[in-house]
Amino acid sequence: MKSKLKAIAVFMAGMFMLAIFVQAESAELKARFLERKPLLDKMKDLGWIGENNLGFLVFRAATGKSEDNEKVVQAENEDRGTVYAEIAVKVNTSAEEVGKRRAVQIAKLAAPGHWLQDEAGNWYQKEPQT
Repeated sequence: MKSKLKAIAVFMAGMFMLAIFVQAESAELKARFLERKPLLDKMKDLGWIGENNLGFLVFRAATGKSEDNEKVVQAENEDRGTVYAEIAVKVNTSAEEVGKRRAVQIAKLAAPGHWLQDEAGNWYQKEPQT
């Protein structure tokens, strides 16, 4: 339980840092990320969604793919895309490259059992740390 709380805290810190760095709608952006987090975590815990290798969420199971859940995932991905695009401009790279780098961070911070996609596009579940 402590490791899961620590992972959540680290993930949130990372998302806040991205939002602060971008400074575009930062208060609203942070609020949206925070508002969606509990539902997204639940969907990840249930294996319905996973983190792809471009820094976005994708559905992995049809059982969780309701209209409401799709809207939440789409909103999250749109906000992530905005953040990635704005960071890309600031560091003179592509939004895709920013997303790929973020995907690596997300994978490190992911809770055990969450679905992730490696650089080659293969899906795997994160193993518990020993």
